[in-house]
Amino acid sequence: MPSPAKPFVVTLVAAVTFALGVAPAGAVETANATAAATTPTVALTTQALSTQAGTAPLAPISTVLADGESSTVSAVHGFDVDAAIAAATAELGTSRATGWGAAGECIVSAQRWIRAGGGSWTGGGDPVSNYVGALRLAPTEAQAGDVIQYEHLQFPTSWVSGVHTVLVTGVNDDGTYRIIESNNPTGSGYVQEDTSWVPAPPAGFQAVAWRF
Repeated sequence: MPSPAKPFVVTLVAAVTFALGVAPAGAVETANATAAATTPTVALTTQALSTQAGTAPLAPISTVLADGESSTVSAVHGFDVDAAIAAATAELGTSRATGWGAAGECIVSAQRWIRAGGGSWTGGGDPVSNYVGALRLAPTEAQAGDVIQYEHLQFPTSWVSGVHTVLVTGVNDDGTYRIIESNNPTGSGYVQEDTSWVPAPPAGFQAVAWRF
């Protein structure tokens, strides 16, 4: 369980992430060395940025999301879902580099696939603001083309160890999902499919779905 970060550390992480576009949800082994050297309260792990210093926690998810951001299952996707899934499928069995903003990171890969279908995934900064413009859904409402994100319950806007992102490619009759993901195991940058996936967020995390 990560500790709360000092406000200036949170600000620094958000600033670095914004400057680099989409932040990683997997390994960040090659994150900015200068920033790491000058901010010892931020630890670079093989999973994500985790904070070590302690003050007040970040705002709960209910105060992070704008009014009306909750969605309905009737909302349609704003991109070609089949094209996005085809782009992800074409990468199965391949590996890419991991690290800060690298192509093998799970959220970077999901963004690439959604964009291949014409999706407007333009957010960035943290595991919540990355989904600006998308509809937030319960995992049980997820459909093919949606993204399922693990986010920390206490620190939803932090890149803490355990954050992960997958693309839903289908829903089975038994309620399990067909998904494609990258960088599992962490640091591999490996793209693989799971045809009977069940969300299993780590302790202290929850799974949420997003629809572009």
